[in-house]
Amino acid sequence: MAKAAEDLERVEGKIANYLEKNPEFFERHPQLLENLKINHKVYGSVSLVERQILNLRQRTENLQGRLNEMIDNAHVNSELLVKCSELAVNLIRVSTKQQVVDTLSKQIHDYFDIDDCQLWLCQNNDNLENVKVSDIDTLRKFTDQQFIQDDPVCGRVTESINQLFDSEETLESYALIPLGEGAEVGIIALGSHNVELFTADMGTLFLRFIGDVAEACLTE
Repeated sequence: MAKAAEDLERVEGKIANYLEKNPEFFERHPQLLENLKINHKVYGSVSLVERQILNLRQRTENLQGRLNEMIDNAHVNSELLVKCSELAVNLIRVSTKQQVVDTLSKQIHDYFDIDDCQLWLCQNNDNLENVKVSDIDTLRKFTDQQFIQDDPVCGRVTESINQLFDSEETLESYALIPLGEGAEVGIIALGSHNVELFTADMGTLFLRFIGDVAEACLTE
């Protein structure tokens, strides 16, 4: 039995190898395509041609699904870009750092539907209102982040992270935007009741853009 199985496998291998090297074989023997039957999970026994058509149809549906997803993402990104651009323009237009703080907080709430937005600064020499002040070591301890790459960090809210916020309701996800190299100026802490709004694997390009503009306006 074992030898018969080995012989069959060897023959099938030769056939597969031949067909791979001679793809025009079925063009010379079209009658074989009509006679060959292949089991299909949905449609039962189908011919090879029917199977190829079904495969092509499935590939087309998959490609269409991916295209629709890309279009949806493009629309979302386009809307985010417009909102970030408007926020940047409004921050640049104001004349005082207090107005920067107030504009930043209000428009992040309004534009991005954020449940809690806190601006933490390592120094508050201008006596700005509506900001929290803490040294960089404490902020890094709260966040368990060194911000070595200067990139925003997103994820699920932990007990430590929750200390950055004032929300009385439970926050599920967060984004931390460092201001300055290694967050030396401070951080913007965004919190949401939506567990899926900020995830560890999400892109942070727009968040970093907001941080860069805010840091520039606060330190000019």
